Amino acid sequence: MIETLLAITHVLYQMGITFGVGASTFALTFFINALEDGVIDPSERRFMHIVYVVLRIGMTLITLSLLSFGAIAFFSKDIAALFSPLYLMEWTLIGVIIVNAILMTKHLMPMKFGPVLAGGSWYSLFLVTALPLAATPYPALLLYYGVFLVLFFIVFTVARNYFTHSDTR
Repeated sequence: MIETLLAITHVLYQMGITFGVGASTFALTFFINALEDGVIDPSERRFMHIVYVVLRIGMTLITLSLLSFGAIAFFSKDIAALFSPLYLMEWTLIGVIIVNAILMTKHLMPMKFGPVLAGGSWYSLFLVTALPLAATPYPALLLYYGVFLVLFFIVFTVARNYFTHSDTR
């Protein structure tokens, strides 16, 4: 029974990652495209709105999966799983994603950093689940995340500048 619940939780989590990383990629792409003329027009807003709905579905699936995994671990008395570095990092990343989404929605997060924080966090969440990091301590995971965000910021800034300045092409 527990194995079945864990399998369902894992599938929902993977669906959330797929929706989140895919929609985040499109959000960043559409954002850069919308900046090309300096104005986000109504048709661009419609595309962005659809992408944000898919992002929210991904966030919801991941949050529900993490809560389900935590409940399963708690009731099966696997308390160590609740404090594993990967589980804590997943909660950290989805927390950053959710808080950043709220701040961006309320226009409290500068657009220079919000999209990078969102995209970098989604990709980091994907990498945490895809790479063999089970033995990595939580502080090291946080350090890797910080370094990844800096690199992501540089790449995003270069791409944004390249595609929004016609004299650079």
